[in-house]
Amino acid sequence: MEFPEVFIYGSDDREDAAAEELAAQLRAREIEAPFILSSVHGERLASKLQGPRPPERHDPAADQDAAARIGSRAKRSGADAIVAVGGGRCLDVGKLAAARAGLTLIAVPTQLSHDGICSPVAVVPDETGKPQSLGALAPIYVFVSLPTLVTAPVPSLAAGLGDLLANPLALRDWALAAERGLEDVDQRAWDLSVESFELIAPTLDTDPGMSANDPLFYRRLCDALVLSGMAMICSGTSRPASGGEHEISHALDELHGGRAMHGAQVAFGCIVSVALYGEDTEAFRTRLRRLHLPDKPADLGLDENAMVDLLLHAPKTRPGRFTILEDADLDATKARALVRDIWPEL
Repeated sequence: MEFPEVFIYGSDDREDAAAEELAAQLRAREIEAPFILSSVHGERLASKLQGPRPPERHDPAADQDAAARIGSRAKRSGADAIVAVGGGRCLDVGKLAAARAGLTLIAVPTQLSHDGICSPVAVVPDETGKPQSLGALAPIYVFVSLPTLVTAPVPSLAAGLGDLLANPLALRDWALAAERGLEDVDQRAWDLSVESFELIAPTLDTDPGMSANDPLFYRRLCDALVLSGMAMICSGTSRPASGGEHEISHALDELHGGRAMHGAQVAFGCIVSVALYGEDTEAFRTRLRRLHLPDKPADLGLDENAMVDLLLHAPKTRPGRFTILEDADLDATKARALVRDIWPEL
């Protein structure tokens, strides 16, 4: 098992200098013919890279077929690696394209909105537009440019924190499945997930807007997201970072086409897991409000009936995965009672 090498560039505030360093880092790794997939926000960072064909602009609507076509074009061009420069969807499409083409992947995130930066999982829509979590190719190298990250919108930072809020709950779900004899826990993966959450725990009671100008905050968040991805590499599944709360996010995608960034939806899903584990939901909701993350159904355009449907559909999004949601075995009556208990204001 090999973890990706991670390089964080933060010696100055010039993105052009970061772009030159990215090119130098690839040359040092003998990547001489990169196929470049770049989002609009990654164009400047990718501007110093030269490959066998001009950089390809990432299409935000790209699906699995598009990823396969990108992989084919990269292979036919004689590329020796795919370099994905952009946000989460761009990186996921790059992961899937690299897997289809049998090429190595270099990940260059332009924002820190979720823990998929170096995970072996890609969330890419199928031909119907339904997002699917697929086994893909983890990057061999991750280049992080702090001059780029500081230009990302604050909600993306909040989403990154939101995704990491799931880790302690996902671990409890994993332990629950192990208690039922359904799975084995990988201790190294467990420890990496714990370490990931502990890195960002001191920042969870601070408005992310207050941290947006602090380079140390970006480094801490980046390290935490990378460690979470490494936990998934170690276990071979998303188990260390994904439980019932992710099922709720997947249900939001499937039933409503998504209502927020992935990490924000996951943070919202955590409220249900917190409630089912008998913890203080109001304290958790207060934390979400402080982080500018959704804490009530109305924040995602949902009413009571939509929430009931969401809870009933969520376990269907990950067949075979046992979490606190499956353990609760909710029917319509139980789900409605749970929703009213968590959100009496509905």
